[in-house]
Amino acid sequence: MAKFKYTQEFPFRASPKVLYNYISTPGGLQQWFAESVRLNSDSKFVFNWDGKDHVAELTSSRLNKSSRFDFTGEDEGNFLEFKFVTSELDNSTYLKVTDNSDNDDADDLETMWNELISHLKEIVGG
Repeated sequence: MAKFKYTQEFPFRASPKVLYNYISTPGGLQQWFAESVRLNSDSKFVFNWDGKDHVAELTSSRLNKSSRFDFTGEDEGNFLEFKFVTSELDNSTYLKVTDNSDNDDADDLETMWNELISHLKEIVGG
């Protein structure tokens, strides 16, 4: 099945330094992104949604800039990338989300990511 790439930028009133742990650590991601997130014995991230585990490797991480998770097993070929973009115009911070997965329903993905990001904004206050 072909993968569908969804990309969206979300504005934040918080600095990348404040937001970084929420996109790169199990504890931070579990607060807003998945029902649970843990590291397994291979140092891979195990995301749990709806009682099902999805294993991903943190394949790229740049302090206060970005993180990328490449999924393995039956989710192979799927990835999530979180990247901070700073506007040169007004110095505001945007979180750019790239979701490459089997879900090809752009409206569904937009609704899901808007809800997730809204929850994250409630946590960080911005």
